[in-house]
Amino acid sequence: MFDGTDLSLVYGDMSPEQDIPQQQPQQPQQPIQQAQVQPDIPYNVPEQVYQQQQPKVIYKEPQVSFWDKLGQTKGDVYKLFLFALVILIAIAFDRLIFTYLKQYIENNVLTGFNEFVIRLSYPIGIIVVIWLLKSM
Repeated sequence: MFDGTDLSLVYGDMSPEQDIPQQQPQQPQQPIQQAQVQPDIPYNVPEQVYQQQQPKVIYKEPQVSFWDKLGQTKGDVYKLFLFALVILIAIAFDRLIFTYLKQYIENNVLTGFNEFVIRLSYPIGIIVVIWLLKSM
């Protein structure tokens, strides 16, 4: 494996003298003086400082009556009222459609599959109507 090539030709002369960089002349080191820190002196706050402080006033929100709050949120009340009406209309239409659908199924002779398709068409129709209203 080793063909006898001298590695110093490839890597250079690896003598210990080259590894050590040339040292600069050292200056004589002076001893480091440590700073003297005074010990902590306890600080006593004079009583006059505590006596001069004003008592803190806690902020209290003004009392607002129920009717005042209702008057301030009139838009929210209208939205809630309209939402309740929409739910009421949806329940009324559900009862209307259910009644006529039940009457149609009872008066006509239908096979099991036809009755299943008619009963399945009602929830699918509701989903389609909601989808169409959402896309507008």
